[in-house]
Amino acid sequence: MNLNKLIIVALAIGILFSAVQIAAAAEETTDFNAAASIKENLLSNIGKRVAVRISAGDAIEGIIVKVGDRAVQLSKLSGKDYYDAIVQIDRIEAIVFKAR
Repeated sequence: MNLNKLIIVALAIGILFSAVQIAAAAEETTDFNAAASIKENLLSNIGKRVAVRISAGDAIEGIIVKVGDRAVQLSKLSGKDYYDAIVQIDRIEAIVFKAR
């Protein structure tokens, strides 16, 4: 009887470990086109996490929510989950993203 319980617990742990690995593997990477503009790249990656480096040298990391003609909205900022940011597109010097 104890052996059966041990086998069930071992199987449950194995299934849980597999689920965690699958979830980690399914984590979305961001896809950018080097020939496209900053705005076009932001538009094609709405819903994904990026960091933008602005002309002042600061980096702001968050999830792309909206992209307008002149600004982008980032939500769930890194270290500030309850804050959003509006960044002027013409002030963005670089977009940092998870590629692999």
